[in-house]
Amino acid sequence: MKKVFYLIITVAAFFVACTHKNNKGAMETLAKSLEKGESGILTFEAADGVLVTADYYPNKDATQLIVLLHQADFSRGAYRIIAPRLVDSGFACLAVDLRGGKIANEVYNETQKSAESLGLSTEYIEALKDIAATTAYLLDNNTKEIILWGSSYSASLALMHAAKESSVSKVVAFSPGEYLSNQNTVRNTIANLDKPVFLTGGSAEFDLVVQPIINGLPKAQITQWKPTGRSDHGSKTLWQAGEATDRLYTQICTFLKR
Repeated sequence: MKKVFYLIITVAAFFVACTHKNNKGAMETLAKSLEKGESGILTFEAADGVLVTADYYPNKDATQLIVLLHQADFSRGAYRIIAPRLVDSGFACLAVDLRGGKIANEVYNETQKSAESLGLSTEYIEALKDIAATTAYLLDNNTKEIILWGSSYSASLALMHAAKESSVSKVVAFSPGEYLSNQNTVRNTIANLDKPVFLTGGSAEFDLVVQPIINGLPKAQITQWKPTGRSDHGSKTLWQAGEATDRLYTQICTFLKR
């Protein structure tokens, strides 16, 4: 009996390892098994071996897929409320754990755990590898238009990645800023970003944090929204109920569907 038990464990471990490295078809399988607004877990590897974990919210009728990136110390759970609403608005979503996170809405950051287990850095800039792995995975497994949606430091990284990744069509950036080691890193990287970008942030931080990033982008592609009502740092501003939040959400959807 012991031998059978060990054989089952060995086969299961082998299967999991294989699906981590090559899980083509996983998005399609999840799409068939989930109700609209529900999510299932996907995993894929970054270039340095870190296992990236993401929640996939399929929408078979959508032509656009939004990659949802969380702020520091958070996880993909930050989008547990936002993603189903986006699905209802006609989008598919992929909420990604980035290394450099902990927990949000009782969902732990699995990518952070993977990076730590490998002894790798979880500094903000390192999460670019997770974003690159995500777009590469989507190019292999998805035919929808790819949109990046970032929050705080990941909004800055989303802009930086979009500046050099042709597969990204648009960016939504909540509270982007110069959060990296050099105070000109983001602006130097995005100076030639020639894609539509929606930028917003909390009313208290907008002029000092967000506006310098806006000033570093080509003007023709910018849509900006400075809130006048209640607001917060990053995309968690959409957790709040109220007219101001609804207006912001409507503006973002209008921008994305243009």
